[in-house]
Amino acid sequence: MRFLIILILFIFSYAENMEILANHFEYNQKNNLSQFIGNVKVTKNNEKIESNKLIVYTTKDRKLYKLIAQGNVKFKITNQNATYIGTSDKLTYIKPKQLFILEGHVHITKTQDNQQLFGNKVIIDKKNGTANVIGSKNKPIKFIIKVN
Repeated sequence: MRFLIILILFIFSYAENMEILANHFEYNQKNNLSQFIGNVKVTKNNEKIESNKLIVYTTKDRKLYKLIAQGNVKFKITNQNATYIGTSDKLTYIKPKQLFILEGHVHITKTQDNQQLFGNKVIIDKKNGTANVIGSKNKPIKFIIKVN
């Protein structure tokens, strides 16, 4: 038990004050992979992710590389001058690129002006301040915006 506590503290000392709560934890040292299962809640600064499962990939020197949240994903993401809250089936965050990829039944609300967007896949590039929204053949993207 003591080893597990030390291991968890070691992994997250490189996670820039990221806090993860979950019902179950598994670690694979060979693959630099941690899994959190059940009622997962991630908090980092003003950003939050909730899901059924979270997979955390680290580099060989134990720095955060990628997060994948799966199942009933809820999130709050900040992007320069905007805050987005929403839901999706899957959320992937790639830290070196500061890239969020949201997939499956994506619904995002921009809190500053209540603009909403629905799509099959949304890519938010925090580094460049851009977003790309992709619909599917049977379900096109949908925007709800206020017009003066």
